[in-house]
Amino acid sequence: MPRTLRAGNAQRGSRAGGLGRLLGECAPMTELFHRLQRVAPTGVSVLLTGESGTGKELVAETIHSLSAGREEPFVAVNCGAIPATLVEAELFGYERGSFTGAVRSQAGYFERAGRGTLFLDEAGEMPPEMQVKLLRALESRRFYRVGGERDIPLQARVIAATNRPLSDALAENRFRADLLYRLAVFHLHIPPLRRRGEDVYLLAQCFLDRLNEAEDSNKGFSVDSMRYLQEHSWPGNVRELYNTVQRAFILADDDVDLRGASEYGADIAEPSVAADCAVTFRQGMSLSAVERVVIEETLRRCSGNKTRTAAVLGISVKTLYNKLNEYRALA
Repeated sequence: MPRTLRAGNAQRGSRAGGLGRLLGECAPMTELFHRLQRVAPTGVSVLLTGESGTGKELVAETIHSLSAGREEPFVAVNCGAIPATLVEAELFGYERGSFTGAVRSQAGYFERAGRGTLFLDEAGEMPPEMQVKLLRALESRRFYRVGGERDIPLQARVIAATNRPLSDALAENRFRADLLYRLAVFHLHIPPLRRRGEDVYLLAQCFLDRLNEAEDSNKGFSVDSMRYLQEHSWPGNVRELYNTVQRAFILADDDVDLRGASEYGADIAEPSVAADCAVTFRQGMSLSAVERVVIEETLRRCSGNKTRTAAVLGISVKTLYNKLNEYRALA
């Protein structure tokens, strides 16, 4: 039976099973917490995998908070949101005059992280040429700013994350195997919400408790909301659950109706396209050209809805916008 959900229960939510800001009592999450506690103090590189919305950045923050460098900076960067031509400058920094627009010297993400943690989200989106430079920096523990001559020690711990199977990228030669092994000294997989059993009730109540506390209210879930929590597959995972609870809270006077609030969210509940999904490719097309065809055709069949297109393709909306901007620049 699912746990009883009720309003005004902020204290219960704060004491629920979990680790740091991570909540969960199911077996997969309990195992994740155990592994996380073992690896956090070591300082080795960690690779986080899991679907979009499962909380990979929160897991990375928890590792940082349990590490020896917890008082040092935690720097997060979305690799898929940086244009390919700027990845090196963003990660390693650059010197004044090293390229057009470099009017002053700038420290990169590695320098800003110092002895703390650098979180590379969507690492699978990193351009191949940048993968080589990242691998060299990780192996030598030193790097150069773009246009610089002084080598800088790499002191930060690196945690990488991806929501797409890197095995596919390896098979298609889009990701280097040697870099994967360097990043995945320790691998942690975050389970999707649909595999977490009654954790969905625990999380929903925790989110409602926080909203009640912030707004000094005493709203509670409707009876139908209990059924909806169990029936819905939550393709957007914890992020979708939080957004749905927040929308329902805004719309509610007393009873929070999750099913009704779902109608006001992004249409990703059923991330499928038309039944006729065939796409034709010419023999000899490059992988980048094939990728462009797939992205543009998926966007067309999703009627231009970029949120739904990203969900169908298994990438973030930021990555989709980045790809589309590159295509427009080449037009």
